[in-house]
Amino acid sequence: MHAIGLTGSFCSGKTFVLKVLEEQGCCTMRADDLAKNIIFGPDSPVRQEIIAAFGPGIFDPEKGLDKEKFSQLLFDDHEKRNLINTIVHPLVSAERQKKIRAIEATRRYDFLIYESALLLESGIYREFEKIIVVYSPAAVQLRRAMERDKLARAEAQKRIRSQFPLREKLKVANYTIDSGGSCENTRANTMEVFHLLKKDFNLL
Repeated sequence: MHAIGLTGSFCSGKTFVLKVLEEQGCCTMRADDLAKNIIFGPDSPVRQEIIAAFGPGIFDPEKGLDKEKFSQLLFDDHEKRNLINTIVHPLVSAERQKKIRAIEATRRYDFLIYESALLLESGIYREFEKIIVVYSPAAVQLRRAMERDKLARAEAQKRIRSQFPLREKLKVANYTIDSGGSCENTRANTMEVFHLLKKDFNLL
């Protein structure tokens, strides 16, 4: 099984591309899903550290951690975001590696596609054989962020700027997918990259 990293900026179309690749028989995994299980799970190993960092107002004994408040504070405070990343990333990495080993042992898949917006920032892009970068024009990205997450323009721009710029992500790309057009165009662009992947790994 070949491990492929998939990344891109905030609201660049990564989720749609991942879904298309899953439809083609790839095993897929999302860093956000692993992180959410670690942070918000009932037996979260990092809960006390998060409460210490953000204050007791972030936690309700009955409802657990306030996801909306947590996300807002994370984007607002660069230092706290770095602190949480330092705490959570090693746990996410350990969980990812454990899951990949288990999936690999099944011998069911040619490709494992791991999607993470922070693939480059975290440095884990080096663990993957190839990197796919999904991108869209800045105006499209901004519109998607405002519509999908119901964000004001300034807040959407802040979240986009909180990640490495596209030009940095493109430096590590083996393949790129333009998701700025229609769903049909993005699907076609994704299928083209999937064909290249199979060709490059002699799986055609």
